[in-house]
Amino acid sequence: MLESLTVTPTAIIIMALVGLFTLVLPLGLGIFFWRKSKGRWRFFFIGCIIFPVFVLILERTAHSFLLYGAPGAVLQGNIWLYAFYAGLMAGVFEECGRWLAFKLSLRWSRGPGDALMYGAGHGGIEAILLAGMTMLSNITLALALNRGGLEAVEAMMGPLSETGLAAIQGLCANPAGIYFWTGFERLVAVGLHIALSVLVYVSVRRRDNWFWFPAAILLHTLVDMVTILTATWLPIAATEVISALLTLGIVFVARKIYIYERIIE
Repeated sequence: MLESLTVTPTAIIIMALVGLFTLVLPLGLGIFFWRKSKGRWRFFFIGCIIFPVFVLILERTAHSFLLYGAPGAVLQGNIWLYAFYAGLMAGVFEECGRWLAFKLSLRWSRGPGDALMYGAGHGGIEAILLAGMTMLSNITLALALNRGGLEAVEAMMGPLSETGLAAIQGLCANPAGIYFWTGFERLVAVGLHIALSVLVYVSVRRRDNWFWFPAAILLHTLVDMVTILTATWLPIAATEVISALLTLGIVFVARKIYIYERIIE
């Protein structure tokens, strides 16, 4: 049984396309916003820096004390508490990073187009690091597995643990089409980051609009919390559609704010 583990060529091709999509999407959006909204590339690259610093370093450090510390058993033992916790942590760290970025760079900004560029960079680097690198890793494993079986994988990675073996079995069992949902999920996530960037930008730019910053934290928390809960009980298609609908609502609000900001600039 284990000797016959393989990944279909179709699945490998789709993973490659999704990985390429995570690279093309943010760059394409950056070029589009640069031309159409006069956003500047420095904000795109600021977004690329803020995400790994605030999420992959600061948020993960906080998780090591909370999720894997004393409160961890309580949080992980209740799906509602865990979903709220995960959503809130993402909202707090990412939106605080966004706020700090706009606060420090406000003197450079020429308009709300910079918020779009920041969102494309923030969401884009997340797509590359979380989805694109995962697809690359999966493809590398799949090619090694198809070429020489588990022996080839162990020659590359070392002895496999039970968890590693289960991951490889899952990779082989997954239908090829499921990877399209990874691309769709990243598209929605980038849209959410762009919309939230507009809200936080306005909260920094206009003192009387300060409330959009806490609103961005709450909206981010809501989307992530609902996504975790629906993923627990519903098929992946339903989870991604619900997440997309919530994001579309936030995009609609952000679009109205963006248009107004362009008018009064």
